[in-house]
Amino acid sequence: MSVISYADSIEDVDVIPTGLFVDKLTGIGGIPRGVITEIFGDEGIGKSSICLQLVANAQKMNLKCLWADVEWSYSANYAGSLGVDNSKLGILRERYAEATLDGLEEAIETGKWDLIILDSVGGILPRSEAEKGVDGKVIGGQAGLIAKFCRKIVPLLRIHNVALVVINHSFIDIMSGKLLTSGGKKLAYHKSLSLRFRQKHGVSLKTGDRKVGKMVVGEVRKNKMAATEGLELDGQLIFGQGFSYAADLLGDAMDLNVITKKGNTYWFGKEKLGIGLSRVRKKIEESEELQKQIKSKIVEK
Repeated sequence: MSVISYADSIEDVDVIPTGLFVDKLTGIGGIPRGVITEIFGDEGIGKSSICLQLVANAQKMNLKCLWADVEWSYSANYAGSLGVDNSKLGILRERYAEATLDGLEEAIETGKWDLIILDSVGGILPRSEAEKGVDGKVIGGQAGLIAKFCRKIVPLLRIHNVALVVINHSFIDIMSGKLLTSGGKKLAYHKSLSLRFRQKHGVSLKTGDRKVGKMVVGEVRKNKMAATEGLELDGQLIFGQGFSYAADLLGDAMDLNVITKKGNTYWFGKEKLGIGLSRVRKKIEESEELQKQIKSKIVEK
């Protein structure tokens, strides 16, 4: 017979902070544990980068992380440049979807891992699809596997307090014109948090004439954890470096008039930080003391 308890016995959800603008997007200060979080968007928009930076921050908290490299594209060099300790990161690589999803279920059930990244849903290859020719069709194979997987692992994530982040691709449904993601309706139903990344058009990050990054808009498409659905915030993706913490700090400081801008010149009180966004961002990145001073002024506000 089941033991029925009261709802006040359920603990609040733990979070793993990214240290970036995503923490404000979620409304709870980071990526929630015990549920499924989806991060989706176009190619080259920073989905994997934000997850690598999440892993790096989680490792600083002595949390154990696992990366399911479905696309077989994990770069240890790039991950290391974003702060990931590759010697402490588990890697799961399987050819077929069935083995990948079974491996993930087993990993969750062991309770050994605190954070698991699935990169990506769209890259999952069902065995039935692999065994057909390039012109063969399999209807609903991937969605069916994902649906069963979600039903099995949702309670396990809660029981073992595991954060599962799935990286996903987006596409426009030609029938409805709606923006959809891979994995079918069951993944859409079971995910608790969904974040979309897209490029901010008309804005490019440059040093001189050289393009050094992208302005990325993070948008909350679904949130069962906090009332931030529809919220949009900007982040700066710097090529080869990931998302810029200094840019987020600068944005927060400017929102509160801790840092002001006159023309193209940025001021921190009476201190001139520099001319141009890229120069000021780099100055903040290179000075931990300046970061502390800015954060202190933000807290005072």
